[in-house]
Amino acid sequence: MRVRICFATILSLALAFSFVSCEGDQGPIGPVGPTGPTGPTGPTGQNGAENCLDCHGSNQLITAKLFQWENSIHALGGHYDRNTSSCAGCHTSQGFLERIASGQPSPTGTIDDPLPINCYTCHQIHQTYSSEDWALASTGPVTFWVGGETADIGGGNLCINCHQARVPSPALPAPGVDGMATVTSSRFGPHHGSQGVLFTGNGAYEVPGPAAYTNSVHTNLVENSCISCHMATVTGGRAAGGHTFRVESEAGSLNYSGCTQCHTDEDELEALVEATQAEIDDLLLQLGTRLKDLGILQDNLEYANASSGSPLNLTNVQLGVLWNYQYVREDQSLGVHNYKYAKALLENSIAALN
Repeated sequence: MRVRICFATILSLALAFSFVSCEGDQGPIGPVGPTGPTGPTGPTGQNGAENCLDCHGSNQLITAKLFQWENSIHALGGHYDRNTSSCAGCHTSQGFLERIASGQPSPTGTIDDPLPINCYTCHQIHQTYSSEDWALASTGPVTFWVGGETADIGGGNLCINCHQARVPSPALPAPGVDGMATVTSSRFGPHHGSQGVLFTGNGAYEVPGPAAYTNSVHTNLVENSCISCHMATVTGGRAAGGHTFRVESEAGSLNYSGCTQCHTDEDELEALVEATQAEIDDLLLQLGTRLKDLGILQDNLEYANASSGSPLNLTNVQLGVLWNYQYVREDQSLGVHNYKYAKALLENSIAALN
């Protein structure tokens, strides 16, 4: 029996080896089969380089914008070192973006490594990696901190998020309401950003007087408000226009590019600007001198004659008139933004003190 089993095993192994040894060489590879159907389109790529040319197709253009911005007050004089919570919302890029995102008047704390207002502040840079990144960071209507009125002036809405009056202390009284107020700071007033409220005719102390409170045509006629004039076609180099945000060059030359839609004669326009500014400047001097004579303004006609150690007690009318003076003075356009409204405020304020 054992002999038979061993023989059967040996025979099986021999057959296995013989089958293996019978395998021939591999034949040639067959022809390629037909191409299959096209698969579905994949999702649009994000955070990649596929859309870079949408914005970077002309680096000369971007370089020009950067050069203009580098010569702007935003870059040179924005005081971005003022990075505490109370200031950073307008003086730093990060604070502004945090404020716009949260809807709160100030960021939650001090901003580390503060940056001046720059491309990333105003545009949605590198959010979609497409030309949509040039969209403005905020375009919605703005409710002013002083007075609570809401303004919608197109693309200029972005600007007036900061270019508006700061909330004063003591608070601005309502016209016609009698009372007294104590000023303890020489810097009582709307701060340096009253352009938005003056342009729209808001946030002032409208003391009754002979002049009617009306807005100039600029308020309702200028499309996109701030942008139309301050970002008009640049006149060359660092002069004015574009991302310099200047209407007047450092040498004192006006950029008329944003005005020609309505003002076709540059000589007439220049004469009009000079006459407007001279009239408002004279009214400011009259009002400032009167406030100084009453002991309300310092001799420099810039600061209130007050401090925490030497407070200034004023009637509501006197406080409101002091506000109006600083409101028009701090706008710095000398009436160009809203001539009729600025003129009425100053004339009625002078009449109220006299």
